[in-house]
Amino acid sequence: MASSATSPQRNCRLAPPRRLHHDELLVDEILTRLPVAAAVRFRLVCRAWNKALTSDHFLKAHHARLAAARQPELLFLLPPPAANGTAASLYACSLRDGEPPSAARELLTIGNLSSGEHVLILSSPRPCHGLTLILDARHCFYYICNVSTRQHAALPPCEPAMCSPAGPSRIGMGFHLRPPPWTPFEISTAGLGFNHATGQHKVVRLFKTRIGETICAVCALGRPAGWRPCAGRVPPAAASFIAGLPPVFIDGSLYWLLDNQLDTTGGQPPAIMSLSVDDEQFGFVRTPPLLSRRICHLTDLDGSLCATVDLRHVAERYAIFTWSGGGGSTSWSVRCSINLQRLPRPIADEFVEEQDVVPLCSAGAGGNKKILLATGRHKVFAYDPERDSMERLVYMLEFVDIPRRHREAPLLLNISLHEERIACVHDPTPSDCSSSSSKRRLHFRPGNKTLGKRQVPSNDYHDDRFRHLRDLFKEMAGLPLPHMNI
Repeated sequence: MASSATSPQRNCRLAPPRRLHHDELLVDEILTRLPVAAAVRFRLVCRAWNKALTSDHFLKAHHARLAAARQPELLFLLPPPAANGTAASLYACSLRDGEPPSAARELLTIGNLSSGEHVLILSSPRPCHGLTLILDARHCFYYICNVSTRQHAALPPCEPAMCSPAGPSRIGMGFHLRPPPWTPFEISTAGLGFNHATGQHKVVRLFKTRIGETICAVCALGRPAGWRPCAGRVPPAAASFIAGLPPVFIDGSLYWLLDNQLDTTGGQPPAIMSLSVDDEQFGFVRTPPLLSRRICHLTDLDGSLCATVDLRHVAERYAIFTWSGGGGSTSWSVRCSINLQRLPRPIADEFVEEQDVVPLCSAGAGGNKKILLATGRHKVFAYDPERDSMERLVYMLEFVDIPRRHREAPLLLNISLHEERIACVHDPTPSDCSSSSSKRRLHFRPGNKTLGKRQVPSNDYHDDRFRHLRDLFKEMAGLPLPHMNI
């Protein structure tokens, strides 16, 4: 009997569970389910929790669990009610299974801006590995922030750029010429990228100096060195970047759409320029000539580089092309082609009335994925390629009061995607820097409102300027319309 009581099997059953196993269970099965803000606060419990909640293992596990359960969530930037306001608000709308939202919740209010009128979100259509680049455009102040945790840092002051002339020009999104939304308007563009090898974020800024030279500057987060010249040589074609239009970050590279309409060399100028965030070397994405001349916008659609061709006003077509190649590949395919003539006239007319349309993502239950298309008038349409149907999912005016002067975005979309992620914000300002950037702080106030859907007067849904333009082209039967195999 004695030998039975001391058997190895008996000792194994009576032994208490190892503490390591308990800790792993706590981290993997409980703490990874916490919202981002709560997970960051729990680091203050003790040193052991701080170590566990900042480990690579926890960060990857937490992100994986969030990604598996994620439904698309829209982020809307609301300007201040008054033109001289110094704060802007961010609202979120959840789209469960691609269905219209019933409410919008206030995430936070950003205060202490030089002008709430001229604040732009440059990380679009989604945050870059948890972080968002914000531009306070009146004084060209850049900030890095994590919207979920409200951590942020001001970037060091950057070199002033040449100012745009007062007349209409191609700036911001779309083919349309538009006047500068504020003055002075700098000829520059900036984007946020991520180096997977080092886990480091970088802000990259292209701008024209006041003597007309095109410069690329880089500010690496986590290294207090401020702005520095890009390691790679800036190609001559970079001078054709579109002012105010940020690059798209996908899989380690930033991609800029170039304005090749101004080329006078007689050849085929490049339409898309790339920059590797790792080694900071420039390159170009090859595009077929017909596509190259008609690209209206670049975006990240479900992790792929996409180009849009917008012929809604002249041929009632809107197409999305996906690049599936690498290096010098010209592998482009049609992701979807929308023929407005096959849609019911009311929704086709409303879609034509939008000046700017940019794909956001695909959403929906099962294999029936709809493509979400955001517009400059703060709407989101859903196009179903399987059923060849379209509906309006969101009109932000149904939830919040948008100042009439901002009923149409003047430069970039006010709508992007919100994705929660634990990501630290490292201050890039040099420790010996005495500039005002080390003292600049935004005031983040958590939101406390949830707004339900409301009725909007029917005339607020429509702007018939571009519908009349489409009708004018229809009447000009003797002129050939642009044609592409889309």
